[in-house]
Amino acid sequence: MVLASNQFYNHNESPQVPHAPKYIFFYSHHTPAKGGETPISSSLELFARAQEEIPEFISELGRKGVLSKVTYKANKQYEGGSTLRQAFGKEIKDSDDAGTRRVKIEAQIARYGRGKNTTSEWIDDDTLVLTHRLPAIRTQPETKLPTLFTGLAAYYKNAQVNQGSRKNIVTQLFGDGTLIPEKYLAHLAKITDELRVLHKWQRGDVLVYDNIIAQHGRQPWEGEQEDRVVLASLFDGHVPGAYIDEDWAQVVQALDG
Repeated sequence: MVLASNQFYNHNESPQVPHAPKYIFFYSHHTPAKGGETPISSSLELFARAQEEIPEFISELGRKGVLSKVTYKANKQYEGGSTLRQAFGKEIKDSDDAGTRRVKIEAQIARYGRGKNTTSEWIDDDTLVLTHRLPAIRTQPETKLPTLFTGLAAYYKNAQVNQGSRKNIVTQLFGDGTLIPEKYLAHLAKITDELRVLHKWQRGDVLVYDNIIAQHGRQPWEGEQEDRVVLASLFDGHVPGAYIDEDWAQVVQALDG
């Protein structure tokens, strides 16, 4: 049996929020007999190809960035997702009432320090929508080359495979709130498919990569969920802001406290 729902298309880690890890370590603890590879592709090459093939899109993306709306609920909405308390409940106690929980969550969000570029809206006591204005084109510090730091193609392709089952969890728009035309998302997905290489896991493998310049995903496999166990460790570091220097687009690390 192929578990098609386990597939996830290539993306940089955490492109929809202001604070992303710089390095990712994967460790293969258990491998399936067939499938389950991790596809890797270059964000630098993705930018170069997209600039050559759909320059009007890259120009608009550079000027506007993306507007990311992320919904957090009391209960986990999908595998790998965070609950509201997991994301922003560091100071919450079980004895806190709804009002106290809300104040503590809002204090954690304020640590981003992004002002009007990160806003929040409570739908009810257990549902919060965060809106971030973020750059999608960033800079590799060592070479100063532009890199496409995004999950746009992944969200597009995952929505097709999952037939809308994750609708409204994350919505990606241009930074001015206008829809990104589907033709550009489809083209990004096409380029990504052409660039990616599959890493076939063996038990004990360790894969380390730079999240600024590399994207990763996950292939489906035959068997059960527990037939593939790949553990991940995310390491902090400087993740640069926009390639085009715009004050609104800069990404900052959450303040201590």
